[in-house]
Parts: sequence; structure tokens; C-alpha cells
Amino acid sequence: MKNENKNIKRFSIRLKDESLIEFVNKQSNLNDTIKYLIEKEIFQNGSRNLQNFIPAIRDEKYFKNEKGV
Repeated sequence: MKNENKNIKRFSIRLKDESLIEFVNKQSNLNDTIKYLIEKEIFQNGSRNLQNFIPAIRDEKYFKNEKGV
């Protein structure tokens, strides 16, 4: 039975941005929301290291001009 949980990973993140905190607080199932967003990224772009594609600063101006990463 213990080996079944061998591949389960647990993560924690610090959120300082109010819009991120608001988003998280609106989710009834945060785990499923995060899984969905990851699955969507994998479906659209494959499994890749997003740090090679996303900028360190992601503000409103960036997202309004974004053409896809």
C-alpha cells in the first residue's frame, strides 16, 4: 500500500500578489484547478520548462501584449 503514494508530490508557494490571492480564494478545489492549468499547458505546448519561456516580470502590460509563450 505504501508504494502507491510513492509518486505523489506536495508543493507550497508564497503568494504576495493580491490578484493571485483573490484567484486562489475563489477556487472551491484548488488542487483540481492547478492540475487543470498544468494539463492545459501540456496539451497546448507539451511538457517543457516554462522558465525558458516566461519573463521574470509578468505585469498587466505583458499579458495584454502576449502572443503566446
